[in-house]
Amino acid sequence: MKITNIEVSNFLGVKAASVRMTTPITLFAGRNYAGKSSLQEAVRMALTGESVRVEHKKDYGTIITDGQEAGFSAVQFDGGEATMVLPSGTHTVNGTLPAALPFVLDAQRFTKLDANERRSFLFGLMGLSVGGQAVKDRLLKRGCDPLKVEAVMPMLRAGFDAAHKEAQAKARDAKSAWRTTTGETYGEKKAATWKASKPEYDAALLKKTRADLVAVEGDIEAAAATLGDLQGRAKRHAEQSARIGDLKEKGARFARIQDKLNHDEAELGAWERKVDETRAKATGKLEGRAPATCPHCQGLVIVDESFDTDEGTSEWVLSAYEAVAAQGDPEAADQLPEYEKALGLMRSSVANGKRDLAVADAAARAMREIEEAGMAEAPDSEEVAAATKHLEDLKHQKTNHEAGIRMAEEAERAATAADAKTTQAATHHAAVSEWEKIADALAPSGIPGDMLSEALTPINERLAQSASDAEWPRVGIESDMSITADSRSYALLSESEKWRVEAMIAEAIGHLSGVKVLVLDRFDVLDPQKGRDDLIAWLDILAQNGELDTALIFGTLKGLPANLPSTFSTHWIESGVIETMKEAA
Repeated sequence: MKITNIEVSNFLGVKAASVRMTTPITLFAGRNYAGKSSLQEAVRMALTGESVRVEHKKDYGTIITDGQEAGFSAVQFDGGEATMVLPSGTHTVNGTLPAALPFVLDAQRFTKLDANERRSFLFGLMGLSVGGQAVKDRLLKRGCDPLKVEAVMPMLRAGFDAAHKEAQAKARDAKSAWRTTTGETYGEKKAATWKASKPEYDAALLKKTRADLVAVEGDIEAAAATLGDLQGRAKRHAEQSARIGDLKEKGARFARIQDKLNHDEAELGAWERKVDETRAKATGKLEGRAPATCPHCQGLVIVDESFDTDEGTSEWVLSAYEAVAAQGDPEAADQLPEYEKALGLMRSSVANGKRDLAVADAAARAMREIEEAGMAEAPDSEEVAAATKHLEDLKHQKTNHEAGIRMAEEAERAATAADAKTTQAATHHAAVSEWEKIADALAPSGIPGDMLSEALTPINERLAQSASDAEWPRVGIESDMSITADSRSYALLSESEKWRVEAMIAEAIGHLSGVKVLVLDRFDVLDPQKGRDDLIAWLDILAQNGELDTALIFGTLKGLPANLPSTFSTHWIESGVIETMKEAA
């Protein structure tokens, strides 16, 4: 990138400056408060839009030179132009500006970054991506678990540090899971060999006991059937014996019941006729009994049947017919209720007799059936006792087998659970190891360090070349992102040493990015003889070799230096205005 023209008006200490670049290197000199740094900041703000001295856009008016209302800065370069208008803060860029440009316009910018920021910038400078297939391939090449690599890849979009912390968090989670599983404090060596306490049990014995249980259950079923048969026979014999006694008793009453029934039926017939006659007399009617004419005396007679209830016999009796008054016989009316009650009792007695006779007859028939079928044979009491004891012994065996199986199964379950816990703990430990392996790979000393080494090689080689050309201390950017000069920490360097380091780093960034621009302010920090001569010689070498398109250097001098190489042009700044002078007064 070649800067061709600079136009600045009313920008801080610069009132008016119009510079056309005629050489690769342009030196701006002047006394204190002349506007040198203001010009450098004007160029920077035009190209990047960054304000150095104020933070907020609303304060851009303070950047305008005192007493003025507006200002601007414009920088033309090959391929475009960039401008900043004040106080509006309107920033316009026509063309494309390199991403590394801010680091060559502000030589101190890189040294102000922290380690992670330096690392990220160098990755970008060298075109190294922290995501994508390249990092994935490096993780897999280190033997990292493929599934966990896939899981952590999205975090790489936020950078190595984010992915590293994610892997560490996953490792901590796996350790926590291990502690939860084992109930113990995690230790790498302990976890590698940890096994859950496992009770012993005989699988073959458990199998045999289960088979024995099945066999004894079959024996119990057979023994129960045998005992049930014996008990059934005993029950049937007892029931038959009891029933036979009852049947014999009932059958023995048959003749007596039959005799009584015959007597009761005869008496019932007598009472029925007696009630009919009494009812007829009581009502004055002889229902169904018409008088007949006696063949001997020609008188009216009636024929009645007379019963002897004691003997159970009857005979026909002939008596004279007497007409009863129509109103009925009062005595018969009085006797009728008593006779009807007696008739009811006789009817009940006959019915009961028939019922008892039927029962006795059924008992007799049942007895005959039993006698024909034969009595059930009663089992021997010792046989029943032996069968009962055998069944109880088998049940006791079953109880023992079941208890043994329960104990063995509990031991089996405990052993299985212990194996599962051991496996689970081993899985968690493996996860810890795998995540820690990924975390180590993503740590600054891992893949980022490898990639950084690849990125650092070109920039350190460039810094070594610059140190050789300028005859300055050799600058190095270490893998931990620390900066050294001849192996001394940047923080321990003097002001002029730091200036040299910053200048060489900015040039290296410009060279590797292809920007080929370098802006250096306050070069007067170098001693007037050796230091400044080294700077001029170094920049001249770069320009002569075509490695520097534009260099703008600013410093406080008493006058413009003489006898500069042809690659240099100079400008004097006085009271904010650039004057063309060969030598300051």
